[in-house]
Amino acid sequence: MPIADVKITSRSVVCSSQDNDCENPDIPLSRSWLRIAIAMVFAGQGMVFSLAINMTPPGYGSTSYWLLHGGLIFSSLLVVCFLGAPLIGSTIGMVRSRRLSIEGLFTVSLLGAFTGSLLCTFTGEGAVYYEIVSIVIAIYTIGRLLSGVAQSRLVKETIQIRECFDSALMRTEDGWMTVKVKNVPIGAIVRVQPGEPISVDGIICSGNAYVSETALTGEALPVVRNMGDVVRAGTWSVDGLLDIKVRAQAGKRDLDDLLQRVDDQAGNPSKFESQANRLIQYFLPFVVITSFLCLIYWLFVGSWIEAVFNSMAVLLVACPCALGLATPIGIWQGLLQLAKIGIVSRDGSLIDALAATRLVYFDKTGTLSDASMEVTNFTVVKEWEDRYESLQAMIYTLESKLSHPIARSITNFLPKSDLPISNFKIIPGLGVTGTIEKQFVEIGELGINPKLVKGEFLAKIVGSKGKPIYVFIDKQLAAIFILKERLRDGISLLEEGFKNLNIKVEVLTGDPNPGIELPLIVRSGLSAQQKESHIRSAIRNGLDPLFVGDGINDAPAMTVSMASISMGSGTALARSIANGHLVNDQISAIPKAIHFSRALHRRLRSNLIYAASYNVLGMGLAFFGVLHPIVAALIMALSSFVVTFRATYFKFNYNSN
Repeated sequence: MPIADVKITSRSVVCSSQDNDCENPDIPLSRSWLRIAIAMVFAGQGMVFSLAINMTPPGYGSTSYWLLHGGLIFSSLLVVCFLGAPLIGSTIGMVRSRRLSIEGLFTVSLLGAFTGSLLCTFTGEGAVYYEIVSIVIAIYTIGRLLSGVAQSRLVKETIQIRECFDSALMRTEDGWMTVKVKNVPIGAIVRVQPGEPISVDGIICSGNAYVSETALTGEALPVVRNMGDVVRAGTWSVDGLLDIKVRAQAGKRDLDDLLQRVDDQAGNPSKFESQANRLIQYFLPFVVITSFLCLIYWLFVGSWIEAVFNSMAVLLVACPCALGLATPIGIWQGLLQLAKIGIVSRDGSLIDALAATRLVYFDKTGTLSDASMEVTNFTVVKEWEDRYESLQAMIYTLESKLSHPIARSITNFLPKSDLPISNFKIIPGLGVTGTIEKQFVEIGELGINPKLVKGEFLAKIVGSKGKPIYVFIDKQLAAIFILKERLRDGISLLEEGFKNLNIKVEVLTGDPNPGIELPLIVRSGLSAQQKESHIRSAIRNGLDPLFVGDGINDAPAMTVSMASISMGSGTALARSIANGHLVNDQISAIPKAIHFSRALHRRLRSNLIYAASYNVLGMGLAFFGVLHPIVAALIMALSSFVVTFRATYFKFNYNSN
């Protein structure tokens, strides 16, 4: 089975749009956005009617008065029933757990707006703000929806990976039977056919094969595994039949540990969410205490109606709507600009992380280098120099029968040819053989013919870094290929770009012997757990690390880093974890994105200061009873206009320092 057919991107791992039994995640997403749009329509309608009522109120008790006020009350309650359940449930949970969170601030503002407006409706005094109910719920629902979609996709991908490696062909008294991995005991013998996934951790007791371990170790090429070697769940047998003696039960495999680390981190709040929650710990009590003091103050200096109205007005203007307007508009504009730079994301926290990071970690295989290899040296023995074109034709003909990554690299290097071939045979873990033009051709590892390579010829390639592939014709060495990983375009610009930004860059790779030279610090032979440890160490040192990767073995590091970016060609799990994806795998976009995010972050910070100042000013005006409806409307309109203008019309020069 061709290697292309057994990658982690097969149907059993990635849910494609062609799968009939696969739920399209965009369907519930579209329905949720429709509900939010409906809520915003009610909010807009309520804003128009509230402004009209406040500026030219109808006579108290008249038919038009009750129709207008009743319509506003009904639309507010309808939005609460339509979208308010998550906010109400989260607030109840907050109270039960005796903690403070952003849900509390949203709920307090919502209650303040509705109660104050209701009081105005039944007394005929003051102003109404029923539209605030719809706005608060819509803003909260949007944030919850975006985080929920990302979370559900991540969970779905981890489940699909587990299912892909959830069964095995086990030897029993009745013969070979396919069973669930959880029913495979330690010491059992499991058989893996060529091109199938390896679902157990164990030791090969029979057979040999090329094993693709890229997803777990990051090693670019399949490695040779023989009898006595250790293999792990999450890898693939490329070309050989293997019998494996199990040494770890389901739940104790390295793959299980890796996915469990992803699950454990998936529900944890990000650094920026934690900072927001810490801010709420102070701001929410401040708002409630201010409202209570306002109530007490006006009970002494005014009427009870004024006391209740003004205290509710304090809660109303403490609504995080201005904050919720300042940041989302700027973030969405920023995400649009990031897409133009080359990074696609729907996660606003990526901009915060890019602006804050002082250390960027890269995976190597599939990230800094292409998944494919390239031929860097092709040496032909003297006896075949005068038959060079004929030799190339025979090699191409034999290798073109395979979809192995090594074979693809060789055929990409040679001119096309299609000679008659017979006796074609794959030797698992070693290479391929066949008869072409009455000559016996062997191509593969040194082990395919170890005694036929002359020492003086090997001396010519000892200094060549890369993987050697040997060609034998009629049991005589004819040529040697040297293959190396191919670096992506833009690598040479990375070091200078990050240096200008005063950012450290390191490479974390599971490949024990990186075959490429990089102008960066490279830490090789790392397991997924060791990569995660490096990330945690950088976080403790306050470097706010960013991780860029593409494989399953990168998943734990991606979940614990401040933010992560996946390659567009990365595995489904990496893409579901990542905060953003590189368009066309152009890694040169990352320094530009960091430069832009820092500038945008400064603009957003100033917007937040402005919006927070509005909240404090509004609370002060409400406390002393001078928050006239027209003044409030003007302040809200002016605040929204300034924030929107500053966020929308943000110009940035990517070439500036």
